[in-house]
Amino acid sequence: MRCKSIPATTSASSLSPVLLALKENAIKKRRFCVYMKCLFGAVGMFFMVLEGELFISNTIQKNTLTSDALKTLISISTAILIVFIIVQYAYQKKIERFSNRSRNLRCCGGIIVEIVVCVVHPFPGSGRIPKPLQTISKQSAELTRDFVYLDVYLSLFMIFRFYLFGQVTSEWLSSQLYSNRTLAKHLAFLTKVRLNSTFMMKYLLFRYPFQFVSTILFLVLIVNSFAMQSCEAYTFPGSEMGSFLNALWLVIITFLTIGYGDFYPVSFCGRCVSAATGFLGIGITGFIFSVFVHHFEMNRDEKYLLKFSKDERLKYQRRVAASNVIKFYYMAAKHRDEKAKYLVWRERFWKAVHVMRRSTKKYGNYSDIDLIDIQQMIQNVEKRQNEILSVLGELGKSMKSDQNANTGDVFNSAM
Repeated sequence: MRCKSIPATTSASSLSPVLLALKENAIKKRRFCVYMKCLFGAVGMFFMVLEGELFISNTIQKNTLTSDALKTLISISTAILIVFIIVQYAYQKKIERFSNRSRNLRCCGGIIVEIVVCVVHPFPGSGRIPKPLQTISKQSAELTRDFVYLDVYLSLFMIFRFYLFGQVTSEWLSSQLYSNRTLAKHLAFLTKVRLNSTFMMKYLLFRYPFQFVSTILFLVLIVNSFAMQSCEAYTFPGSEMGSFLNALWLVIITFLTIGYGDFYPVSFCGRCVSAATGFLGIGITGFIFSVFVHHFEMNRDEKYLLKFSKDERLKYQRRVAASNVIKFYYMAAKHRDEKAKYLVWRERFWKAVHVMRRSTKKYGNYSDIDLIDIQQMIQNVEKRQNEILSVLGELGKSMKSDQNANTGDVFNSAM
C-alpha cells in the first residue's frame, strides 16, 4: 500500500516516467478492486435471493440451520466486499497523490456512503418487527400475522448494490477507450469534459442506444418484481403475490400505468414498491421515446442530401416551365392566322406562364449553382493560388539577386 521509494539521485527527466509507471500500476490495481467488489457484491445478492426464494416456497424456515448458513455466506461476502472498498479508495488516494491532487473530503464521503450501502444485509439470527399499519383486504385477512421478518427490508436494501455494476462498466469502458489515460485526462481538461460515470453513460447511450435502454428496462422490471414478491410474500405468506410471475405481471401493468385490478399490493411495503414503479414507468417511457426520436432524426448529411434533391427538382421544374413559355409563344405566333389553333396555343402559353411563376416563387432566391459550378470555382481558386505562389517565388528570386549585387558592390568599394 505504500508508495515505492524513489532514489534522491533520480534526475527530473527520469522521474516523470517512473511516476507515470507507478500511477498506471495503481490504476490497474484499483480496477482489479472494482472488479472484485462487483464479484463479491453479486455473490452476496445471489445467496440473498436464494435464501428468500427458499423461504417463500416453504422449503426452509427462518432461524434454521440452512437459513443461517446462507446468511453467513452473505455476511462473509459482505465483509470481503468492504475490504475491497477500503483498498480501492487507498489506491485512489495514491493516484491522486501522483497527480498532485487532493480530494480528502470527497474521498472520505465516497467511502462512507459505499460502506453504508454495502454493509446492510440479512444477518444470521435477524429477528422480527411489528407489522406496519396497513389496510387488510378480505382475501388476505386469513393470511395475516402480527409480525414481519426483518430480512425483507434488509434484502430490499441490498438492491442498491447494483451501483457496483455501473462502476465495473465505467472501469471497463475506460480501459477500452483510453489507450493513453494520461493524454485523455489532459485532453479532457482542455475541453472541459469530465471523464466520470456520467460520461460513460452518455457514451453507452450514444453508441448503443437500444441495447442500453433495453438493459435498463429489463433490470427495472426484474428488480421491482423481486421487491414486490418479497414484500407481499413475507407479509402475507401463501398469498397470490408470492408467485414471481404474478408479481412481474403487476409490475408491468403498473409500469405502463394501466392497472387492470386483477392483482394489487396489500402490504405497506408492496404499495411503496408499486408507487415507485409507477414513477419509474412515467420517466423511463418518456426516456425511451426520446431515444427513438433522436435515433430516427436526420443528421446533417441526410438533411443536406434532401435539400439538394429538392432544389434540383425545383430547378428542373422552372427550366421546363420556361422552355414551355417560349415554345407555346412561338406556336401561338405561328398560328396567328388560324383562330382555333391560335386560341389553343395562347391558352397553353398562359398556363405555362402561371406554372413558371409558381415554380419561381417556390424556388425563391436560390443561386443557380450546382456541383459543376462549385468544382469550377474550386479549380479557379487553385489556379489563382498557384499564380500568387509563382509571383511570390519570382519576387523572392529578384530580391535575392539584388541583395547579392549590393553585396558585390560593397566588396568592390572596400577593395
